[in-house]
Amino acid sequence: MTAIRHVSFDLDGTLVDSFGVMRQSWEEATRKLGITCGFESYRRYVGLPFDTILATIGLTSYRNELAELYFEGTRTRQDKIRKIDGADDLLRKCRQRGLGVSIITSKPSSNAAPLLEELNIDVDTLICANEVAKGKPDPQSALMLCAETKLRPEEILYVGDMVFDLQFALNAGMQFILFENEGRNRMPTNLLNRVERVPTLAAIADILS
Repeated sequence: MTAIRHVSFDLDGTLVDSFGVMRQSWEEATRKLGITCGFESYRRYVGLPFDTILATIGLTSYRNELAELYFEGTRTRQDKIRKIDGADDLLRKCRQRGLGVSIITSKPSSNAAPLLEELNIDVDTLICANEVAKGKPDPQSALMLCAETKLRPEEILYVGDMVFDLQFALNAGMQFILFENEGRNRMPTNLLNRVERVPTLAAIADILS
């Protein structure tokens, strides 16, 4: 296996627990717009670009109003978002081992950057959905990271919590670890790919050592 020189993370569900805020913001936005679409229908596609999710669940016609209400809702509630246990220690150990650190997220930068500042999460590179023409699982953002770091994809480990994160890593040629968060995050039962899985972020630090 190629030596890891850089660790890149998904954000929601991997480094931060934001699903409570997402739920509140989604339910508020859909209620205001008179849309009958529960949060679970949205959540199963989290990790994909927002427009792709809306197309999948049949809400493209509400795109502008829903995006404005939903992302404003998550911004105003960002003080309720917490880091997942072990996030600080894992990031610190990556630094101690001389590894680069980044976040590649489907969040817009207007939400992601203030959240990282609020939670004091420091990374070398943040790549958000609005900075690329095609979001995850398209490899464009990974290739952008490779260009910036001058690394090959196989030298980068991507850590995520969704099947779309796995698809993203495979499409880009990166190594991948699924963060299961004590069983809260699961891959589809019919998945044929062999996936390295860890129950906690602390377990990733052990692997890197």
